[in-house]
Amino acid sequence: MSTPNDPAVEVVRSEPPCLNCGTPMKGEFCHDCGQPRKGMIRHLPGLIADFFDSAFNLDTRTVRTIAPLLAKPGFLSTEYFAGRRTRYVTPLRLYLFLSVIAFLAVAMVSQPQGQGGNVSFTVGDSLQNRIARIDANEKKQLERLEKNRANLPASVYEMQRTQIVGRAEAEREEEREEERNPTEVTPENPNPFDVSIASDKPWHPVKNPIYVSSMPDAVNAWLNEKFAMLLVNAVETKKHPEKFIAAMFGVAPQALLMILPVFALLLKFFYLFKRRLYMEHLIVALHSHSFLCLVILLLVLVNRVATWTETWPLVPGLMGWLALALSLWIPIYLLLAQKRIYGQGWPMTLFKYACIGLLYLVLLSFGIMLNLVWALASL
Repeated sequence: MSTPNDPAVEVVRSEPPCLNCGTPMKGEFCHDCGQPRKGMIRHLPGLIADFFDSAFNLDTRTVRTIAPLLAKPGFLSTEYFAGRRTRYVTPLRLYLFLSVIAFLAVAMVSQPQGQGGNVSFTVGDSLQNRIARIDANEKKQLERLEKNRANLPASVYEMQRTQIVGRAEAEREEEREEERNPTEVTPENPNPFDVSIASDKPWHPVKNPIYVSSMPDAVNAWLNEKFAMLLVNAVETKKHPEKFIAAMFGVAPQALLMILPVFALLLKFFYLFKRRLYMEHLIVALHSHSFLCLVILLLVLVNRVATWTETWPLVPGLMGWLALALSLWIPIYLLLAQKRIYGQGWPMTLFKYACIGLLYLVLLSFGIMLNLVWALASL
């Protein structure tokens, strides 16, 4: 029979009690009430470290998760279904982390010209500056064409040169026309684009507003207000496209997250006789979209490396081949993952893969349109 002097009893007595219920602590959490040992009143570096660990879980599990996510189709989903979950980042946290990082990276390289990005937009400043940018872009394209002239037939060279010059001249004329007749939303002309909605007449907030008979007046008023904002922001986007880019990529992760449950429903429908729970299909959807976000992030990095090393020998070409390999890996990966997870024969897997892919493209197109509209409305 043990006595109060036994070592085990002494260890328990030596542990500090829980500050909430007084029970001796045996770890980082009280086994009686669940309160953690650590509180908010401590040094700031420790709080910051805990925040990043809680938000991103950036530990050894991240390395164990990212590598198979990229290179082993369907591996993470099958591991999760087998109950081996602790060693990997959870599917939802993995998707949220990669989607935010990927779209942030895309937004950074998609800034308007002059803002450090690769995608050129007509920024709203003076006509002289806009024309100068078109001239510079035309000169750059012609110089690139001239370097390749020796490798091109004379007819092809002349055709491409004519296209470059004609396209630049059309852009210059468009800028001059816009300067002569600027598009503006005014109280007298609230719909300068003559956009119509379910009517043969252009929308007007008073003469021809949006009206849904089954909706309350407050809802109809809100719809008309949002549509008016879309028109105003469409004009603003032409002047300051960086605002639209920031808004679009800011809502992109949320928009893609909204598509995920519908994609899981598609998997549930096509694999109905597999008798899998809906949550299993949702796990597959999360891992699939996490893979897509990871590839997007890698493509951005490859593109940046190619841009930084464009004057180096071999490197830009290697980056181009790597980008091509990553792009081709996407459909192959998703097909192999579907085959591995659901375990059907190749004919049926290929048929379902084609059907799901076609429906998903329609769903994604709809999601992109909603994303664009919502970005315009939220500027």
